[in-house]
Amino acid sequence: MNNPKNKSIKWWLRIGLFSLLFISIGTFTYSKMNFLVHGVKIIATLNHVGFSPVTQISGNAKNAVFVSLNGREIFIDKNGDFTESVALLPGLSVVTLEAQDKFGTAMEKKFEVMYTESTGAVAFGKVVENKF
Repeated sequence: MNNPKNKSIKWWLRIGLFSLLFISIGTFTYSKMNFLVHGVKIIATLNHVGFSPVTQISGNAKNAVFVSLNGREIFIDKNGDFTESVALLPGLSVVTLEAQDKFGTAMEKKFEVMYTESTGAVAFGKVVENKF
């Protein structure tokens, strides 16, 4: 029988280098292909300034090729960053962001916003995330 204790240093060195090579290839492959596992992600915030009914939504849609705001396509840069203005109506408004990656995986994020015209106050509701 071939006992591992009887193997030469040259043999152990070869096995170690091949193992290191395969681990390096696996790690590199995972780092480049992890977008398949994670899909699209949306990180967004609403920024409201003053008493105007116009608020600005900005954020990042990672791994997205298509982003829409309330059903209307918005444009993203090569890093996935976006900034868009939204006009709020008095009362409760729902702002919906939807992003889709090149494989058809979609993610939706909804913001519930309460705008009171007389005071110009804005109250942010619970953020709801849906992943299809």
